[in-house]
Amino acid sequence: MINLTYRFDQNSSSLELAGMPDVSNGDSEDTIGILFSWSLKIIGSPLLEGEKEHLDNLMQVIFQYSRSYVSGIRNTFISNKKIVTMSPFGINHKLLLNSTRTGVKPLEIILDDSELSDLTRCLDLLRFDPRFNISWDINQELPFSKKFILNSVSNPKKNYNFFYAFIIFLFTSTLLLLIPTNNKIDFREPINSIQNSLDQKEF
Repeated sequence: MINLTYRFDQNSSSLELAGMPDVSNGDSEDTIGILFSWSLKIIGSPLLEGEKEHLDNLMQVIFQYSRSYVSGIRNTFISNKKIVTMSPFGINHKLLLNSTRTGVKPLEIILDDSELSDLTRCLDLLRFDPRFNISWDINQELPFSKKFILNSVSNPKKNYNFFYAFIIFLFTSTLLLLIPTNNKIDFREPINSIQNSLDQKEF
């Protein structure tokens, strides 16, 4: 039996998969056609492990979310079996993982932009790696229409940047109005100072 292990490393993410060739499908000796296990390590988070079904759900959500985020759309995406949820979390992103085992609490992982990029890159490398002859159960990616992007980005419920900027502007303006100013500055030289100057010129 040939056991194979391949790993995909990025700065903050490391994805490792183990399996063997599917001889019945004509796989070569260096091709994984049957997946035994996979594990994902994200810096600062617990080690993630699961079955192929869990990896399918993770790939499905990460690809959808990353694609939308690059287009300026910040939506929440949930996998088909609700195992994985990805949603905006302030300026960051929240990855919520629900275990299929009873009694196990959901796991939350907060990712910044660079960590999301690293995770997406790992999964993308796996998806197009010729050493894997596995059919991944992920949704087909279709390009967004310009109308969809404009409608999604301009939606006031999903874009609060202008609102926040306007509130900060009003707050700053109010503070400036409350600061006392002295508009009656006298630039004339005091009379005593002038008189002293005249007296000093007299010998």
